[in-house]
Amino acid sequence: MPFIAPNATVVSNSPVVLEWAKAVGSPLVALAVFVLAWCFNRWQVRLAKEKLRHDLYDRRFAIYIVFRDLLLALHASSVSEIGAALRKANIACLEAVFLLDPGIHEYLDQLCEQVQAGVLDNMAACDSVKRDPGPMNDPQVRRELTERELRLNSARRDILDRHFKELPQQFARFLKLTDFSD
Repeated sequence: MPFIAPNATVVSNSPVVLEWAKAVGSPLVALAVFVLAWCFNRWQVRLAKEKLRHDLYDRRFAIYIVFRDLLLALHASSVSEIGAALRKANIACLEAVFLLDPGIHEYLDQLCEQVQAGVLDNMAACDSVKRDPGPMNDPQVRRELTERELRLNSARRDILDRHFKELPQQFARFLKLTDFSD
């Protein structure tokens, strides 16, 4: 302990400390506010990216569901049910251009064309022949009807066999949300 003379005046350092605190305090508060704002901004950016990823997932999943429903509709017996599912698939195909790779878009286009040519066209032809019973007495018409029905059943079976397995594989890369918060 230093020796202080009894009559000596003690100079206090408190005004210097207060002046120093005033000078440093404002920049420290500004720095703290900046760091908090920066952290909040980073959190907002990460949250926006997650939302975008989830929105893309929702839209891609909707396209997948439409095409899965198209494949399931091939079991239906009416042209109108399959036609409605194909119309939805064609609309979803227009969205797929912007949401999926060109390879998947081409695959979906081919699937729509196969359903149209192999199933709907044959179903419409069979229904038109069945509606008018007059030509059914002709053996040539019956043979053509039988051939069309065979082609129809074959097309349904081939499309289902190939695409029911391939559709989930095509979409697998786009329908994953396993990394919620990195």
